Amino acid sequence: MALRIKVSSEELDEIRKRKGEIEARFMDMEGLERTLKALRLRFLRERKERLEKKLSEMENHYRELVEFEEKAEKDRDFMLNLRMELSLENRELRKRLGGRK
Repeated sequence: MALRIKVSSEELDEIRKRKGEIEARFMDMEGLERTLKALRLRFLRERKERLEKKLSEMENHYRELVEFEEKAEKDRDFMLNLRMELSLENRELRKRLGGRK
């Protein structure tokens, strides 16, 4: 199975001009191995950086979620207390007004 690469006509002209240099690179197995290792390391470094960035973003989102949950719990408690106070206040007002409901 042949590998096909699409190139523009300008790139094809450049490849034809540098044909000897390109063939020499392909014949230099050690050079190819070094190039492959360098490319692999670069790929792994870039992937690691992306994963670290994603992890940092997820940690920030999690921290924000925890803060939101804590605030929501405090707000809920505040609203329950306020509701209880209003209920007691309404009960007292009804008593003052003669027991009307």
